[in-house]
Amino acid sequence: MKRAAITGIAGQDGTYLARGLLRRGYEVHGLLQFPFDREEPVLRRRYPADEFHAVRWMTGSLEDPFSLVRFLKAARPDEIYHLAGLTDSRQSFLVPEESVLSITLGTLRLLEAARELCPNARLFLASSAEVFGVPAETPQSETTLKQPATPYGIAKLAADQFGRLHREKYGQFVTVGMLYNHESPLRPPNYLSRRLSLGVAAIKRGETKELQLGDLSAERDWSDARDVVQAMWLSLQAAQPDDFVFASGTPKRVEEFVATAFRAAGLDWREFVRTTPRTDAQQQVTLGLCGNPHKAETELGWKRQWSFDAMVADLVQAELENRSELERANPAATPLPL
Repeated sequence: MKRAAITGIAGQDGTYLARGLLRRGYEVHGLLQFPFDREEPVLRRRYPADEFHAVRWMTGSLEDPFSLVRFLKAARPDEIYHLAGLTDSRQSFLVPEESVLSITLGTLRLLEAARELCPNARLFLASSAEVFGVPAETPQSETTLKQPATPYGIAKLAADQFGRLHREKYGQFVTVGMLYNHESPLRPPNYLSRRLSLGVAAIKRGETKELQLGDLSAERDWSDARDVVQAMWLSLQAAQPDDFVFASGTPKRVEEFVATAFRAAGLDWREFVRTTPRTDAQQQVTLGLCGNPHKAETELGWKRQWSFDAMVADLVQAELENRSELERANPAATPLPL
């Protein structure tokens, strides 16, 4: 039986990944940021009882190398999926030092602990499209110039570089996955996708008549989270470690996301959406971020199940149906016919 260790197991990606690995027959060890008693209610809502009891839960922090050592000693993993760390690039402007501590130093500590305790383990490092900053070219590939424009992106690039260093100098199997936006019904309400789907459902039910949003002209490359975690797993089954872009390859404007969400509920977005101009001086890159997934598709055999329209429709349907956390967290969910 293969053993997998997952940092950030309580998040969207960690949940889908853990449940998918359990179904593949893995022994799964998960690192929680907060004490188990605090995390347990949410975890129990996302896992069926047998899967919940199958996971070996442990609490630890990326800022505490000793907890990482204890985690890896207990797990003795064949595969390590590093998904933990600060995830909001906008917040990183407010806490740049915390971003470096959590993302860069946290990754380095994990790499060093793995090098000492389980040198043959295969590691996946979850990176971000934000390492490209204002893109030097569109679409971006694994060889595109990286010039991050946020503290988050800078910290991610430094973490990736440590991963490459360990791969080249120490012979560790370290794969870096540059992840573009990927959504699911598990997103918390502070994300645009969830806020939008909640708003559409509320309008459809007659609970409100308006949804206020910001700039609709920004572009993103959106995929479904369930496809992306499949790519993570495939990358650690490859013969050699490498860098991969995990993206759809098709940029979409926020306006298209909004229109698709309202259309999934049989509504015209223009009747209900009110926009406000951007006022935050610390804006994210809004144009040009689009990944080229060709390498992942050809070398890993990665195939996406979810189209953009199917993904957005599923987000809206989850709110209209008031799906349970357990249903939302199903890694084997498939797109409904449109």
